[in-house]
Amino acid sequence: MKHRMVRIVVFSCILLGAFGSVFAQTKLPRFIEIGTAGTGGAYYPIGIAMAEILTQKLKIQATAQVTGGAVENIRLIQEGSVKIALTTTANAYRGLKGLPPFTKPSPKVAGLFSNLTQGVYQIAVRENAGIKTLQDLKGKRVSLGPQGGLGVELSNYVFTAAGFSIADVKATFLSYEESATMMDDGNLDAVVIQTALPNPALRQLQSTGKKFNVISLPANVIQKVSSDHPYFEAFTIPASMYNTTADVQTLNGTNMAIIDKDLSEDVVYQIVKALMEDMDKIRASQPAAKGFNLEKAAIMPIPLHPGAERYYRERNVIK
Repeated sequence: MKHRMVRIVVFSCILLGAFGSVFAQTKLPRFIEIGTAGTGGAYYPIGIAMAEILTQKLKIQATAQVTGGAVENIRLIQEGSVKIALTTTANAYRGLKGLPPFTKPSPKVAGLFSNLTQGVYQIAVRENAGIKTLQDLKGKRVSLGPQGGLGVELSNYVFTAAGFSIADVKATFLSYEESATMMDDGNLDAVVIQTALPNPALRQLQSTGKKFNVISLPANVIQKVSSDHPYFEAFTIPASMYNTTADVQTLNGTNMAIIDKDLSEDVVYQIVKALMEDMDKIRASQPAAKGFNLEKAAIMPIPLHPGAERYYRERNVIK
């Protein structure tokens, strides 16, 4: 009898241990840190909105952390300093694979949601500058945006796919506001811009009655760039955006949220469910996020976290 009781106690402990490990695995963490960027950018208010949603809905202490931005946030996820972070699709892809500017892979990076804000590639050209197509940029005075910006990088890909290079234009590297002003004054022929729509500098020109056009990229260039660099995708700027004569075909690189791959499936499922069910709060946090939607949230160049994938499958966002 005594031996039987011992066996029952031991078996019960094993069961409790097994169930206890399951419960521990699915238990929400007490704290969630969300890596954003500087307080003056778009990431920070979006991160605050996300933190408020998670704190209210999941009863955890979520906070938005000021960081160095999209590149640093990859490292912070990998080292465990934050559990969620905002970044670009380009940096998420490169960080996961260890491509420059990253020196080694970051396998803890997993996808939470994408298409948060759009970074649309826009080539605005001065009226009467004689620029109708991408090839017409050769020999023209073109600002490619701030040095080191994504617009410069994407211009390199676009021009190469079209058969020429940045060296074939008279390139300068100016802020979007200064570029637009110089184009309006006749000191530039074209301006490359990589921002959410509408770009404030172009909208300012438009509001004062200044004339400019936005040119489309050829279909083969769009296909080549998006194939070689899968974090960029085809995008259409509606004619109504800048009162152009037709829709503009171009490329788009989006901002996204990444999450620590080591978090359990159930935990991440609850996180993404809470965020998606209060999406209006995220949209309202920053004008650039107003187009954020569930239908495109799972489109990204890196694997989704299994918990996020489970949620999107339940909502029929992915099949």
